[in-house]
Amino acid sequence: MDVQFDGSIKFIHLGAKGPNLLTLKVQNQLINELNYSSCKAVIFLGNNRIFSAGLSLFDLLNANEKEVSEIFRTFVNLLNCIRNFPGPVFSIVSGHAIAGGCLLALACDHRYGVFGFHRMGLNEMALSLDLPKSILSILSTTINPNYLFEIASQCKLYTPRQAFDRGLINEYIMNPFIGKKKSTELALSKAIKLAKFYIEAGEPFCRLKKTFRSDS
Repeated sequence: MDVQFDGSIKFIHLGAKGPNLLTLKVQNQLINELNYSSCKAVIFLGNNRIFSAGLSLFDLLNANEKEVSEIFRTFVNLLNCIRNFPGPVFSIVSGHAIAGGCLLALACDHRYGVFGFHRMGLNEMALSLDLPKSILSILSTTINPNYLFEIASQCKLYTPRQAFDRGLINEYIMNPFIGKKKSTELALSKAIKLAKFYIEAGEPFCRLKKTFRSDS
């Protein structure tokens, strides 16, 4: 994981290569980075193959009951920290965003997707994992309600265009001719402009976001 700044905007690169698994250590690092005193906006990025593959199945399979509970409790805390961050939070989904990786993106205020052959979706039901109320709240306040049951229960993995149609992402950089790298750069440029707009809005934006979250 790598953290960089552009003024008050914090860029959190989950990893330049590999699956960008949300291990307990990584989750705690991300929670610590979501500090409004150190930045006024956050942008999450993965790599051009994988945004995040979610929780580490290896860790879960090798953990005892107490450790498993801690992993899931920390993950829900991470999602809540993202949603409750006073400033705007963005994600640039340029690679696979599966299970917990998909949820991390969905917890953000605004999500950019780019053209490619990667997939986005939830597979918890295939692993016999429950979706607690706090996670269903994220789904119900972000995605197209017509697809809520399908996304939550059928373990489908969507192309970027399908993800856009279902509300998993807000904006889709769809031009296949400019390439994935260029698409990602364009999505990032748009995220930076929107982040600065909300930073300049200041406290009214923070209050508005708090109101949205209190109603969810």
